[in-house]
Amino acid sequence: MKLAIALKENDFNSLVDERFGRASYFLIIDNETKDYEIIENEAKDEVTGAGLKAVKTLMKYGVEIIIAGEIGPKAATLIHEFEIPTYKLGNYEKVNEVLEAFNKNLLEKYDLSPKPMGLRKA
Repeated sequence: MKLAIALKENDFNSLVDERFGRASYFLIIDNETKDYEIIENEAKDEVTGAGLKAVKTLMKYGVEIIIAGEIGPKAATLIHEFEIPTYKLGNYEKVNEVLEAFNKNLLEKYDLSPKPMGLRKA
């Protein structure tokens, strides 16, 4: 099962990035074999829709789970449509800490289901 975690630098020992769509890099790791690669987030400098493009890129890499600190509304919608389980980073700052917390089921799962917009008065 492949997981994606946003990173600040192109290094496994980098700090994780709270941002999703604007993160500089993503770690993509097979949680069973521990094989990993780090890819640059080419969407990070987009004016709008960085999160959407980041999700599409991760899908091309076969990512099945996302772990992120912040998810924008557009990315959340797409993640929900693709039914990708997404977990919050919590207070963890290093990749090994995040992976250990994930494997111990300590990370909280995001609820990215659409929220009712409410009624508008004319």
